[in-house]
Amino acid sequence: MSDKVIKILFSFLLVGSYFFLPKYGFTTFAYSAHDVSDILATHFLYPFSHANIWHLFANILCLWMISCRLHPIATYLIAVACSFLPSFCLYDSIAQCSLAALTVPTYGFSGILFAIVGASWGRVHRFRDMLWKNKWYLVLPAFLPHVNILIHLYCLLAGYIYGSICCYEKAVQKKKLCARKSENS
Repeated sequence: MSDKVIKILFSFLLVGSYFFLPKYGFTTFAYSAHDVSDILATHFLYPFSHANIWHLFANILCLWMISCRLHPIATYLIAVACSFLPSFCLYDSIAQCSLAALTVPTYGFSGILFAIVGASWGRVHRFRDMLWKNKWYLVLPAFLPHVNILIHLYCLLAGYIYGSICCYEKAVQKKKLCARKSENS
């Protein structure tokens, strides 16, 4: 499936879920969830929940600005895995710090976007360039309400590792193929 088709599907999924899914993480549901299945649902459905329509459009705009390979399933799973790591929102923690607020996932669709960017930089093994080019996307949002900078950093780094591993495996396969061709010649 082409990246353009994936972007169209993601866009429709995000818009549809904005209107039809409960606002996981933006209502008291996530804070009052006592059942393990409710907590897990929050971790898996949170990327498709948005605080408002502007947040939704900003994420869709960023998705369409990305020009690298998307890896939709892998980057979604990376973002979900990172949502289980301890983290907090700087602005929210200053305003109100509670244990419940620290355990609710707050990675959103932007976590998936950061994993996509990390994977693309990991494929070319340019870690310092990745951090330098994305510094403002990592630092400035930390001072906005409901933006979890650590989750963004976790997703970026995990995406980079994923991209590096995929690139390494392809290089090993290519080397084996070249070795077989030289043996046959």
